Amino acid sequence: MVTPPHATSLQVNEKTTYQNVVITLKEINESRCPMNARCIRAGEAVAVLNVVVDGKTERNLQLCTGVDCERRSLNSAYALSLEDQKYLFRLDSITPDPTKTLEKPVQRAYISVEQSK
Repeated sequence: MVTPPHATSLQVNEKTTYQNVVITLKEINESRCPMNARCIRAGEAVAVLNVVVDGKTERNLQLCTGVDCERRSLNSAYALSLEDQKYLFRLDSITPDPTKTLEKPVQRAYISVEQSK
């Protein structure tokens, strides 16, 4: 049985809960090349999530978006298996995207999580 995914956006230090999982956005590491700039590499943005399942199993996940994620061996999704529970965490985007805007509003990570048994 697949439970519908939970999609949300978080600022640094914000939390969300999905079933028995508490997800906290710990930090965003932004290194994407800004628009109109000349950069040696395109860069990436990494969301660091702290995930606690059932109040006891804790993991720190790094989810990445951007051209250079593969070079750093990072992915935009992470599958977590715990006994009979499986979760898929996915980073949809991090805003603002400096490759598209020069605005500097508060950074947000857009994530989704789903569970299957």
